[in-house]
Amino acid sequence: MLAGGEDLIARERALQHGLAEAVTTAFPLATDAGLEILRAGGNAFDAAVAAAWALCVCEPSASGLGGQTVMLVHHADGRTTVVDGHSSAPMAASIETIGRNEQRSGHRSSTVPTTPATLDWVQRTYGSLDRQSVLAPAIRIAEEGFAITELQHRQARWVADDLGVSAGGQLFLHKGRAPPVGFTFRQPELAMTLRRLAELGADEFYRGNMARQIVDDMQAHGGLISQRDLAACGPPLERAAISTSYRGFRVLTVPAPGGGVQLLSALNVLAELARAGLTSSVEGWRKAVALATSTVFRERDLHPFSPNDPALCVEDLLSEAYARRLARDVAGSEAVFAKEAAEEPGDTTHLAACDRYGNIVLLTQSIQSVFGAKVAHRDLGFLYNNYLCTCPRKPHPYALRGGCRPRSNISPTLVMQGGTDSDRPILAVGAAGSRRIISAIIQVISGIIDHGLDIAAAVAAPRVHGLRSRKVWIERPAASDRLLDELRMSGREPIIKSRLNFAMGSVQALQFLPDGRVSGAADPRRDGTAEVLQ
Repeated sequence: MLAGGEDLIARERALQHGLAEAVTTAFPLATDAGLEILRAGGNAFDAAVAAAWALCVCEPSASGLGGQTVMLVHHADGRTTVVDGHSSAPMAASIETIGRNEQRSGHRSSTVPTTPATLDWVQRTYGSLDRQSVLAPAIRIAEEGFAITELQHRQARWVADDLGVSAGGQLFLHKGRAPPVGFTFRQPELAMTLRRLAELGADEFYRGNMARQIVDDMQAHGGLISQRDLAACGPPLERAAISTSYRGFRVLTVPAPGGGVQLLSALNVLAELARAGLTSSVEGWRKAVALATSTVFRERDLHPFSPNDPALCVEDLLSEAYARRLARDVAGSEAVFAKEAAEEPGDTTHLAACDRYGNIVLLTQSIQSVFGAKVAHRDLGFLYNNYLCTCPRKPHPYALRGGCRPRSNISPTLVMQGGTDSDRPILAVGAAGSRRIISAIIQVISGIIDHGLDIAAAVAAPRVHGLRSRKVWIERPAASDRLLDELRMSGREPIIKSRLNFAMGSVQALQFLPDGRVSGAADPRRDGTAEVLQ
């Protein structure tokens, strides 16, 4: 119904077999790494961690050792928990020590990386293989290299000037330019770093010689991350998931500072609009998705809250009364728009893995913008993140200050059959793309539940995305005259994007079928693959 002929690429990447063991990631070699670990007897935790380490190598524009990692985990015993690896600002961070431009790029824009700590802890706590085995694929990819794709060439070209003025250019450019398509890209420095982590564990990164190298690099380039900051970075927090009921299904995701509240709130608004009969046509549904997502982000900006704020609890934001109020705003003319609300920068990666035991791991990690802070540790071979670019310079729950945890849109999500958490999982989904994470996941969930699409068609279907301003992005195949007219009549400004547009997010998902099979889909907007073990 929704995808028409647009799902052919994704269908080639979506496989269906009889065994519920699968991996889907944003890069083929990372998917292969996860499968290699499953074949070696590892579980879904081992496979997801191996794939995440591999993505640190073969998708450096989106994630790496200098970033953060968050997981939603469904255990074989039926528990669903959040592994919260959101990162924190160094203690010296403040509006006095970090200028506006320094928040966007450079050493002062980085939070304290949590990816090594999170991946190492999860594998030691829940994995069944040893650390060396799980890191082996990433080390091999870094040493042997991989062929640069058209997308990777394009991303490097976008930031080549910024990378070129620092060690980032030495590591990620070729002769000062974006590596050409097909070029074999090797990272010997990163390979050595990963070997040290395989031998010594994440403690080396935070309290060992590697930590001293990072602090020396920070001091040499005016950065603020100190030895004390690194040493204080402990294991990730294990937290309860938040959830809502959508059309009889239970949807679970991550709490703040991730984007889960906005995701669930938008689903609630979409359900209210459906009850009002506003989603009966394809155009009506797409309009409702765009307006619901723009509305919940408008609310986030107008009424920011901290997870620790007792005055506004998550239950209030996910209540039926709150959803009905927002739905009335969407259906009426009460919306308040930002005058010029540009989309936040953000590049991220997501993966999912499941095993024969019933474990499901959804993992999202990021260095924030494309190529993060645009600066790297020359000897260790990784880029720093620029998450401090998201922190307001005014009084705010997520304001720039020492130890603050920047707000993100990370939202790995699990959909369960029925109304209780103990029922059968039917969908594991997550995405990359800043605020487009939310709109992309909502459209995939609704495409499957409301429109009966399979996972490949739902992921490949043309998308819409409502900005906080009046603008609505629409991928060209969805830009019917009727939809454009309806948006303009409601005061919105349609912006037509190309088919399978990079900016519209990148979804990786697994669908669990009633007969025990699993189907995986990788978003055709990027380089990913989905594979199921036979």
